[in-house]
Amino acid sequence: MSNLVKRAIFGSLYVGLILAALLLHEHLVYMIVFGLLAFLGTWEWSNLVSTHRLFPLRRIFDATAAVYLFWATHEIADKGIEYAAFLVPYAGYLLYILVRSIYSERQAMPTDLAKVIFGQIYVGGFLSIANIFYTDTDTSIILLTIFVSIWANDTGAYLAGSTLGRHKLFPSVSPKKSWEGFVGGLIAAVVATGLLLGWEQCYIGVIISIAATWGDLFESMVKRSVGVKDSGNIIPGHGGILDRIDSLLFTLPFVAFFLWVLYTYQLIHLA
Repeated sequence: MSNLVKRAIFGSLYVGLILAALLLHEHLVYMIVFGLLAFLGTWEWSNLVSTHRLFPLRRIFDATAAVYLFWATHEIADKGIEYAAFLVPYAGYLLYILVRSIYSERQAMPTDLAKVIFGQIYVGGFLSIANIFYTDTDTSIILLTIFVSIWANDTGAYLAGSTLGRHKLFPSVSPKKSWEGFVGGLIAAVVATGLLLGWEQCYIGVIISIAATWGDLFESMVKRSVGVKDSGNIIPGHGGILDRIDSLLFTLPFVAFFLWVLYTYQLIHLA
């Protein structure tokens, strides 16, 4: 089976799972799909930055903690702030790994500890922002738009970059990316956003495209620093889960922050 066929088949399966999670309005499907993203993303992060090399069981605990964080924030977003107590066990886990580090004799422990905490924020925390936009009773249009616009951005960037790319965007991090590809992705993301949210809100596509590009560049920087091409190999032809959601992990907080600023401005303006 050629690599192109592999990419098409497994890429379609990934897209199908995401669309099923967003469009079926089934709470269990959403939690399973995004829980897998949180677990596998955190696991790959631990492998990528080489944490707990001698204790793989701790990687499982870290990945499970990220899933719990996603579940807890979903409950809070769905049922109200009075359910914030669900975060107490997660805080307890973080305190546990902090206290555990005191008793470690390994010189690398401070660095490993920083990597673990950052991984929780980067994967579990940023992915949990999806819960702000998700509802299991109606189409999650903002969340759907984010995914579709990221895919459109990737496709537009690839097509424009491979045919017109001349000027390097960030050669020290990702030599293949070009400004022409960035513009192509930006246009595609704006069009996708306009089609889904309405043309009066197509400017959100600009936020999505820029954040998606930064997210991709960030993971490229990390992979380049440790000398690997992919974060994993769980998706044949595509690499790892982090390779698929790196743009999403940056886009979710950027869009949430932008919409919060816009909402706050409108409240002040109407007051």
